Amino acid sequence: MANYQVSIEDIRIFAFHGLYPEERILGNWYTLDVIVESETQPNFSDDIANTIDYSQIYAICKQIMAIPVDLLETVAEKIAQKIRDDISEEVSILVQISKENPPMGLSSGRSTVVYRLD
Repeated sequence: MANYQVSIEDIRIFAFHGLYPEERILGNWYTLDVIVESETQPNFSDDIANTIDYSQIYAICKQIMAIPVDLLETVAEKIAQKIRDDISEEVSILVQISKENPPMGLSSGRSTVVYRLD
């Protein structure tokens, strides 16, 4: 059985997620890592239609990140589900989202959520 994996890493997107009103007004930078893995035998034949298209993964991330929600867990779950719905039911997906400088009285740092859909 072959194992095939595509990832996008360190994608920065500005968005307006958060529980607090100021987060919805000011927004924040988020960093995303997404890994999509398939155990089906790939037949690449140098044709993008036979691969997991990472530009499609990025487009999904950008689309979901544009819709504000309270929790990063919700964002991660929505990204993973949309990738599965649009790309293939036969993939595992790992989504990691980090919020830069979360509103906890820190001058630097980030909070991170990791979600895996098998």
